Amino acid sequence: MIPKETIDTIFETARIEEVVGDFVTLKKRGANMLGNCPFHDEKTPSFTVSPTKNIYKCFGCGKGGHAVNFVMEIDQLSYPEALKYIAKKYNIEVPEEEQTPEQIEKSNLRESLFIVNSFANDYFQNNLHKTVEGKAIGLSYFKERGLSEEMINKFQLGYNPDSWDAFTKSALEASYKKEFLEKTGLSIFKEDKAFDRFKGRIIFPIHSISGRILGFGGRALKKEEKAKYLNSPESEIYHKGQVLYGMYFSKSAIVKNDNCLIVEGYTDVISMHQSGINNVVASSGTALGSEQIKLIGRYTKNITLLFDSDNAGINAATKAIDLIHVESMTVKVALLPEGEDPDSYSKKFGGEGLTQFINENAQDFVEFKINLLDEKSKNDPIKKVNLISEIMQSIAKIPDGITREVYIDKCSKLLEIGKQELDNKVHELIHIGKAAKKVQREVVKKVEDTSALTKSPTKSEFQEKDVIRFMLQYGDYQIKPYDEQEKNIEEDKIYITQYILIEFKDENLFSNPNYALIYKIYEEAISQGTLLTEEYFTQHKDPVISQVAVDIISNQHSISEKWKKHGIYTETEEMQLKKAVDTAIYSLKIAKISELIETKNIELSKGDNDDINLLVEINNMLKIKREISEKLGRIVLK
Repeated sequence: MIPKETIDTIFETARIEEVVGDFVTLKKRGANMLGNCPFHDEKTPSFTVSPTKNIYKCFGCGKGGHAVNFVMEIDQLSYPEALKYIAKKYNIEVPEEEQTPEQIEKSNLRESLFIVNSFANDYFQNNLHKTVEGKAIGLSYFKERGLSEEMINKFQLGYNPDSWDAFTKSALEASYKKEFLEKTGLSIFKEDKAFDRFKGRIIFPIHSISGRILGFGGRALKKEEKAKYLNSPESEIYHKGQVLYGMYFSKSAIVKNDNCLIVEGYTDVISMHQSGINNVVASSGTALGSEQIKLIGRYTKNITLLFDSDNAGINAATKAIDLIHVESMTVKVALLPEGEDPDSYSKKFGGEGLTQFINENAQDFVEFKINLLDEKSKNDPIKKVNLISEIMQSIAKIPDGITREVYIDKCSKLLEIGKQELDNKVHELIHIGKAAKKVQREVVKKVEDTSALTKSPTKSEFQEKDVIRFMLQYGDYQIKPYDEQEKNIEEDKIYITQYILIEFKDENLFSNPNYALIYKIYEEAISQGTLLTEEYFTQHKDPVISQVAVDIISNQHSISEKWKKHGIYTETEEMQLKKAVDTAIYSLKIAKISELIETKNIELSKGDNDDINLLVEINNMLKIKREISEKLGRIVLK
């Protein structure tokens, strides 16, 4: 368990804009900061970070909360692990008892897999640096490849002994369960025998964007091995299509350079870091996919593909171009000279030489594909037509119309083909794509319509939310409980939380269970002499409570600071707090009594009860409603 004092220190120290900024590119917008949401696919930013409130909120998908649950959500961490991540960022020491085997067994599956991977990572590094075999085979290989000690340690490279079950035996002896060794893919069990997946291989750990070990890549050093590279299999924590090798080490440089270089291999990434080029990642044992591109999109909208000039490199670049366009990102391609890769080129010419090569040779996708046309097609008209069609398909994938027009114009000039013909072809392809998507949406909608169960909010839900909002945002503000014109006595000021609780004393007016829970927490705290703040709820350990609190207090729009500079002022809620709170209170009371009247009228229409008594009840309720409405009217007209 992490002590409460340490948790409080973490929450007090963590700045939401700094934590989120490690994962999302944010831009200043008034008092808040804005960026593309990392939790859903969006082209127009709706993800808002409020430094003053220390919360985030996406007005697109609805997710919101504090720094800790942001890290929990984005990297699928447990609450303690998210706390540790932030503590590490701010150099806060976290005193905690070392986990026993029994505690490990009680951990959930994901956490257990992370723990096993962490053990394996330490084991592989220890073998590389502290065993005779590791130094002679693994470490010497890395040194021969020109990797420095600094890079070997930075990327936590390792070595697994050339023994059938050396790692598995060590893990079992350390009380790690067979089930988790098997699910991470580190060990293979067949009948009574156990085998190490990465037997006799050098190891490249694959990190999440927050630095946890998701899986491993292992390179064979013996020529007779059938597979040169082996990766961890898919697991509860490792999904190849959602991971980029090196992203943990490169994300800050990607934001700084506003560009992400994509290479093909692990060693390419490490060598480029060694040469001073840090904004680089590699796909993790798979072709570049849409989820990986979206991951890059959190940090930049610009990608440069730096691939070998062989057929495999050209094909990989060609496939990636369209996927990048679909995500509204720009892409350039730089093919290295024949026989070179980023690792070899950076060793020959250094970081400056490689950077110069990229700057001079990176082409947009139109130039790249036209150059392929020159090489492959020459005077073959069929091949030329096919490649032009391929270029048009790539342009049709670009969501922005102006960008499409620019590329169509460029194609027309370079290929000496009429712009109108190319324009017609692109629009035809767009129309076909839209028709296919429409059919797909209709199919999805039918499935959702038959399976989704929706819960309609009550008519008073808006008013309930407004009252809770005042308790959250202004609960520790003070007001006079009565208007002096109504009460000819001088009243002491009381807190808004107390004022609302007094107004609703002995009344259960909250049908929304989440609002009712927050109200109840306030009620119990006040009864014990404690005044809770907004942060108590937005930073609550229960993610439901924190999410609801953030949803309630989040405002998609804020008053621009420029207005004040130009002498433009607008009346805010804080200036008329008493009036605003009273309006919210009476509006909720009216909404609730209206619901009761409606219920009684339904009973009356059925004729199953005493009609006279029902009419009396309804008339009494209508009288109360009129009285409350009159009070509300006087408040509004003040």
